[in-house]
Amino acid sequence: MTRRLCLALLALLAAVPAHAQLGMAWQRTPAIAVVSTDANDPRYALVDEAVAFWNRTFQEMDSGFRLGPVVRHVGRVPEEGLRSLSDAMVGRGRPVPVPTSLRGLPGDLTIFLADSEFISFSGPFDPDGKRVVGIKSGSSWPLTLPNVSRNVIAHEIGHAIGLGHNSDATKLMCGRPAPCRPDAFQSAEPRFFPLTEDEKRRLRAMYP
Repeated sequence: MTRRLCLALLALLAAVPAHAQLGMAWQRTPAIAVVSTDANDPRYALVDEAVAFWNRTFQEMDSGFRLGPVVRHVGRVPEEGLRSLSDAMVGRGRPVPVPTSLRGLPGDLTIFLADSEFISFSGPFDPDGKRVVGIKSGSSWPLTLPNVSRNVIAHEIGHAIGLGHNSDATKLMCGRPAPCRPDAFQSAEPRFFPLTEDEKRRLRAMYP
């Protein structure tokens, strides 16, 4: 393959747009990869809790769907790519370019536990059907507040399984354009915020 053709293929890959997965159900049990640069990152355990929360939710709905096994990875987190995709996605309802650093990921659903500042997000379909979640630094407000990181992670996984935002600040999936923000998840007791009845109906329809 010539150098010119290689460069053309790389440019094409970088330009492939992201497509929001809202309302799109998984057609398989997604294997989950969680990536941090720190083997002792406390957010690993919060991802385990969030996955267990969603699997309990599906069980209570008598759905046969489950999120797959969670595998922890210690390695490089593409901070620049996460910031770039987060910035591009905020406030845009149309497809956005996906950085090449966020393709070819280790899981069907890959959750990056970042060390930098951006708006946490659940990302688009990759051409191979993979999805990505970016969680910003746990040392950044409001993730420093008790119980917030736990619910932010569960919230973004909610997007990754097909749910959008609602406007009820007492519910897990509240978010833009509603004024509710992650600091509303603050709680002295560890807990997950609930879903709306409409969200439960939508999940039953997507995952019978």
